[in-house]
Order: sequence, then structure tokens, then C-alpha cells
Amino acid sequence: MKTMKKNSRNKMNAWSKEFKRKSIVSAISLVVSSIAIAEDASDSDNRIEEVEVIGILGSTTRNLEIKRDSSAIVDAITAEDVGKFPDKNVADSLQRVPGITIDRSGGEGSTVSIRGTSEEWTLTQLNGNYIATSGQGAPSRNFNYTLLPSNMISKVEVYKSPEARIDEGGIGGTVILHSRKPLEMDAGEGIVSAETTYSDTTEEWEPQFNAFYSWKNESDTFGILAGYTKQDRTVIDISNHARHWRFHSDTVEGAERPAIVDQQTGEVYNNVWAPRAMDIYHSEEDRTRDGYQLTAQWRPTERLELGFNYFGSNLGYNRRNQNLTFAEWNEDHNAYYGIELEGDTVVGYGNIDTEKLNADNWGDDDVNGGEKVRRGLMSPQLTGQDVTGESESHTFDLELIYEGDSYKITANVGRSEAKGGISEQIMANMDARNGSVESWHWSIADGKPSYELSTDLTSDRDAYPYYDWYNSKATQNRDREDYYQFDLDLDMDWGVVTKVYVGAKYRDHEIKSLRDNFLWDDGIDDNGGYRGWLPGTEWFHNPDFHPDTSTLLGDDVVDNSAGDTGAIDYLPFDIDALNEYVSENFDRTVVSVLSGTYTINEEIFSTYAQADFQWENFRGNFGVRYVYTDLATSAYDDIRDQVTDVANENKASNDSENILPSLNVAWDLSDSVVVRFAAAKTMSRVSYADLGQGESYGPPVNINSPDSWSGRGSGSSANTGLEAMLANQYDLGVEWYYLDGSAIGATLFSKDISNLPITTTEVVLREHDCCNGPIEVDMTTKIGGAEATSEGVELFAQHAFESGFGVIANYTYTDTSTSGVFLNGVETEAEIPGTAKHQYNLSAYYENDVYSVRASYNWKDDRAGSYHQGYNLYDKDYGQLDVNASYTVNDNLNITASIINLTEEVAEGYWKQENRMTDYAYSGRRLYIGANYKF
Repeated sequence: MKTMKKNSRNKMNAWSKEFKRKSIVSAISLVVSSIAIAEDASDSDNRIEEVEVIGILGSTTRNLEIKRDSSAIVDAITAEDVGKFPDKNVADSLQRVPGITIDRSGGEGSTVSIRGTSEEWTLTQLNGNYIATSGQGAPSRNFNYTLLPSNMISKVEVYKSPEARIDEGGIGGTVILHSRKPLEMDAGEGIVSAETTYSDTTEEWEPQFNAFYSWKNESDTFGILAGYTKQDRTVIDISNHARHWRFHSDTVEGAERPAIVDQQTGEVYNNVWAPRAMDIYHSEEDRTRDGYQLTAQWRPTERLELGFNYFGSNLGYNRRNQNLTFAEWNEDHNAYYGIELEGDTVVGYGNIDTEKLNADNWGDDDVNGGEKVRRGLMSPQLTGQDVTGESESHTFDLELIYEGDSYKITANVGRSEAKGGISEQIMANMDARNGSVESWHWSIADGKPSYELSTDLTSDRDAYPYYDWYNSKATQNRDREDYYQFDLDLDMDWGVVTKVYVGAKYRDHEIKSLRDNFLWDDGIDDNGGYRGWLPGTEWFHNPDFHPDTSTLLGDDVVDNSAGDTGAIDYLPFDIDALNEYVSENFDRTVVSVLSGTYTINEEIFSTYAQADFQWENFRGNFGVRYVYTDLATSAYDDIRDQVTDVANENKASNDSENILPSLNVAWDLSDSVVVRFAAAKTMSRVSYADLGQGESYGPPVNINSPDSWSGRGSGSSANTGLEAMLANQYDLGVEWYYLDGSAIGATLFSKDISNLPITTTEVVLREHDCCNGPIEVDMTTKIGGAEATSEGVELFAQHAFESGFGVIANYTYTDTSTSGVFLNGVETEAEIPGTAKHQYNLSAYYENDVYSVRASYNWKDDRAGSYHQGYNLYDKDYGQLDVNASYTVNDNLNITASIINLTEEVAEGYWKQENRMTDYAYSGRRLYIGANYKF
């Protein structure tokens, strides 16, 4: 795997900046010029011909038809043609739907949030059933969209108001992905496509292949569809991170750090906020994505249909991370200089060797014959990390449909399973102690980070002589759901009631989290000295037990020039060289991490009744869904710092019932105007980590003897008794469909969310072999009871001109209330993660029989994230321009091109206020060129 390159972009910087300035204008000009060409063509060609409407106009028109005909609040995205979804990633298309925001991984959409709610509150289904997913971290309820090949999807529906017949689980909303079926397609229809992609971060071309074929017999009673897609892609992220903002004060009680003193000027900076460290992060990940689909349909009679569907995907990844850290680890000796202050915020500082640093030392004498060593600056620190793993998902579904004269019976049996995670993760670092670095300085005063050093880290091999941490571990997840469903649809003539739906579903859902540490041993007892070889996952700086750090530096410079983020280049940590040393000198033992190993089983039974109604110009549905959940968890308590390892299995169970009514009303005020109202109770289940992990706690603070101790231990635990989160939601909207493919509309929405988990701490009694008797432990856990609201308005407009030009625009305003959160025992108010107050999308397109072009701009406001020091972290407002084009060579062959992130936008983050930067990152601009052959 190629991980580093020489910097080859400096001569391109001027062109790149000018290109970025002109890109939006150029994209719009391209569409506008197309209009002029189209007008000329339409004046000279008055032929009338009936054709099947496909392409952009066909897709957007079908989207509006689905929205208009629906009784619920629904948005839809349909494929422009077979195997041609509007975007390269389903999540990227979803972000253009009003009220939806996405998170990205390596520039690709990965998770979806709806109307200011958490991504875990969005339920994603394939053909109406659960689709299992796995990722690199802990198990999660949100779907990983990077697993999903978009060219296998024909349609996506987003239900923002529920119907009783649709599975529960999405307070935010439900996303239903639909795959194609062979009896709905032409016999012998298929497509073969090949594509290559180029990124400015990798400067390499990479391939993608897709094949799709559907066959059916002449009598249209039996058909088979098969699809395959393969993609190889390298994703590089370049980022800067300001970590752990802390309060420095000599006068405020409880301040985390003392005031900062500039060693060059003597000036004291009291009552200020400053980050502990600044990181320059370079991540290169090789991704291999494979997707498979096999569908069969058989209609042995006119009334009976049998179907089988298999959908599989595999995402393999090999990631190499390099991280350069500038940290204030010398703070006890106050090495600060060059302080830059904005109000009460430090936006720049450096560390300099004052010849006083670490004069009293702490531990190096044990590896230096008892002689103390003055270590100098403790940073920069260089960290290398290798991560290898894969995630795969398989869904099998059998369906039986029987249609009578006035009824339809549907039965489904299926399994969706996923497994994956990190098979091996290796991390090690070295730092500047006793090294050649005399000073460093960083600044974010201009918004973009900048750095100054006393040495050149692209060539200096003596910068990090101090070997530091090492660990290796693995993270694996399992996700499986078996489902059995029966539905009965009855055509009725009960006054206003036109149809009744009843059904029941049983789901057996199991989640497993597996965590392992890899321990390495050379067979010699206690030979590491002070913090040397430990019986854990780390060894430290003893030079007798690691290679010379200069031999662990690679030769190819880490190239951070793409995106102009301010990140500097440096020599990499050579993880391959370290791996060779470790494997030759140590034996590996795999040890399970008890606190991260757990199993959750949810047995869910649900039944529903729903009625469609029609009265004069009113139509809609009402219904109720009953849900019973039987939850069982199995975990292992992790008692820290015991002499002997004790694996205490911790089993717990809980059951709950929920009744979820729903109402959807559409009033066809005229042939072109629809007024909508919806009301419902919805639910989302609590995250797996809050339900399943066992207890983890340690001993008291001060232990004099087994019979004498003081203080409490500290620990954390999950809470199997947490009930599902609930929301009462209401929608009121109006839509005007004034032309084919054209409409405007507005929807007001409100969600009152209850039973949100909040963190709390209680004192409990536990056993520990440090003490003769029970000890008190401050146990942190979560309880339900917090409340929040999300309300706002969605506006959309779509117009298709006869010339072939069209525009699509939408805007969403979301006002999400704060919720009580306990952090470190203190209650504070914080926003729900995922909230963006303002967001909009604007797309302009032109197409004719020969070519099409579309420019799409997506913008979202500052968005609340996780918590730090009792306050939200925020993603700063972000806008991205994408351009797609296609050229039709003939009826079978089509050439396509796309540019993602045309203007090379960077993603930024901050804490509390904008000058307290947390992130400044770039994932690349990507070009796609491909050809589709349809037959």
C-alpha cells in the first residue's frame, strides 16, 4: 500500500486558488449557455415525438408524483435510468431532500439525520425490512451508507410522518430503499458500466465496474435479476485539530490549569481558554467495495407470486494514519511563548526550550544508570497507526403475495446479518524529548492554522529520539435480525373507509460487541524498567527494548498540501518497520476486553391496523401500531486494578410496551393544490452502548491497608432499564403542483421528544480485592427523563422549463431546544447532536436528447455535535458544489462525468465560539469519468 508521496503541488497553488474562485460562476455559466443552445434548437426543430421520459427530468417528475400521491409526508428520489442513481452515494442524494443532513467519511456520505434529530433516530430499511450494518467503532443503530452501492437502488422514500403499517424506530423519520425486480423490467434488459475516479489528494486514477442484467420468460411469469458492482478507492483526509480547550486561571477556584506566562515577555495571561494540543492529521485509507444482488420472481398463477431477494455488500479498508502533535506537556515548567489572544481565547502559542524544562525529571534515571536526564521539550510527538478491517452485510428475503378479488395477503421471512470491524489496529509514537526541536509555534488567529518550527521535520531524523506508547487491539461487531411478517390488505366500502391493512411482525435482533487487546511479551520477567514493558497493551521508552527511533522514520514525506489547510509536511512513522521488530522479538497473546464485550438480544413483536379513507376531496389514513420489546443483555464486569482477573458475567433483562397512533390527511383543495396534516406518536430505541455494556470500576483513591482506605472508586455502567425515546409530532403543509415536473410547497413540523437518556452519578457499594469489605463507588450511568423539541419549516420549489432547463431549490429552518445533560456531575443545557438551524439546496440543470448537465449546491448551518466541558462542539457551516454531466453517443452508449466538491471546500469545527477552533479538514475534490452501455 502506497502511503506517502513527495510534495508535487506547490506550482499548482496559484491555479487552484483561481480555479476555486471561478468554479461556481463557471458551473452556472455552463448551465445557462446550455439554455441558449436549447432555445436555438427548439426554434429550428418542431418535430413532435412520444418518448419515454428518463434522465433528470424523468427522475424529478417521478419524485413529485410520489410526493403528491402519498397520504403521508413523503419525499422521494428515483433513479434517472437503470443503474444510474442521481449521485455516487445514496446519502449524497438524500442530503438534497428538505430537512436532511448527512455526516461524511472520507468525503462520502455515511449517516443521515432528519429534521434536527440524531442520526441514530433515522430508521433505514431495504424493501421495507431491516438492513444490518457494521462499522469500525462500537455497534450503532444508524445505517452505514458507505456500504451501499447506489447503482443497485431504483428508488428511495423518506417518510417524515409515519404510517401504522411501517416499522417503528425512527423519531427523525424512516428511509426505505427499494431495489429493482425482474418482472417490472424488460426481458434481457441490462447495463454494463466502467468508471474511473481521480482525487486531488491522491493524484491517482482508480477504477469502478458495474454490471446489471434482468431476464424474464415470454409469459412474464418468471424472472431473474443479477447485479454486481466493484469499486477500488483511496481516501485521504488532511486535517488540523485543536484538542481539549481548558480554562487557565490563578484566581478562579476549580480552574483546570494555572495562568499562562509568556517566557519571553513575562506577561501573565489569567482567566483565558487555550487548547492543550494542536494536531496535524493525515489519514490514507484504501477502500474496496463489492456489491451483489440476486432477485427472482415467479408467478405460477395470476393470483400468486413468490419472490426471493438477496442483497450483499462488502467494504474492506486498510487505513494508515500519521499524526503530528504540538502539546503543552511542559506546562509545569511553563515553556510558553508567542501568546496570541482574542478576548479571553488564546488563538496561538508556542513552546520553547528555556534550559529549565524537566530539570527534576520523573523516571528516566531508571534506564540511565540512575543518572537523571534533562529532557527538554516534550513535543512535537509523532504517532503512526495502521488499521485493517472489513464490514460485510447480507440480506435474504422470501416473499409470498396472493391477490384475491378484494384482498391481498403478503408473507415475508428473512434474515439480515452483518459482521465486521477492525481486525488489527496498531499504534505507536515517539516524541521530542532529548531531540533537536528547540521551539515550535502554532496560530489560528487568521482562521486557518499556521505553524513555525526551529527545524525542518521533512528531513530532520533526530527530532523524536524518545520512544513512547505502543498498543495493538481489535474491534469486531455482529448484527443479525430474523424477521417474520404477515400482512392482509382488504379493499373496503365502509363509507369513507376504502382500504384496511392489518398485520403482525416478529423480529429477533441480536447485537454483539467484541473487543480484544494484543499483548506482546519477550519471555523475560519485569525487564522494562520504569514504565518499560508492562503486562498490558503498552511499552514505553526503555531503549533496550525498542529500536532506535531514527530507524522508525520513513523516507517519503507526508504530503499535506492538498486543500490548503495550513498543515505542514513531515516524515512519517514507519509502522512496517516497527511491526517487523515486534514480530521478531515478542510473542502475541489475545486478551478479551471485558468492558467492551457484550451481547444484546431484542425480541420485538408488533401488530398494526390501518385504514385508508376518502371523503369528497379528503384522503388519508389513520391507524395504530402496538409494539412489545423483550430485551436481554449479557456483559462482563471489568473490575480494574485487581490482583487477579475475575470475569463476572452481568445479565439483565427488561420488557416494554408502546402504542403508536398515527393520522395522515391530504386535502386536494384543487386539481393542483394539496393541503396536508399529520399527527403521530413515534419511538426510537436507545443506543446499544447505553443498554449493553457491563460495569467498569476501580478502587478507592487512597488505600492505606486492606482494612483502611478513604475516598471512593469511580466507574460506569449501562442501564438495561432505559425505555425507548418517544415523540409526539405534528405536520402541516401545502403543495402547489402547477405544471408537470413543477411545484412549490411548505411544511411546518413539530416534535416533542421525551424520555431522552441523561448521564447521572450515584454512590453504590461494590467488592474489590484491595479492601476487606465493600467500597463506595461513584457509578456513572444513564437514566431516562429528559425532554427536547424540534420544530421548523421546510420550503421547496421545483420548475422544469420547456427548453430542457430546470431548477430545484429547498430550504429548511429547524429550531431544536436544549436538553438537560449531566457532565461530571453538573447539569447543563445542550443541543441535540445533529441540529442545523438553517440549510438549503439549489440545483440547476439542462438536458436534451444528447447531453445533460446539473450543478448542485448544498449548504448547512453550524451543527451541534458531542459535548466538551459541558458545552456542544459544533461543525461550522459548510457548503459544497457538485457538477454532473452526461453525453449520449447512441441509444445504448452514454458517457458520464462528475466533479464532487468542485470548489475544494474545507470542513471546520469549533467549541462554544467560532475562534475556538476544533477542526480544519479537507477530504478532497474528486473527478469521475465513465461509460454506460445499456442493452
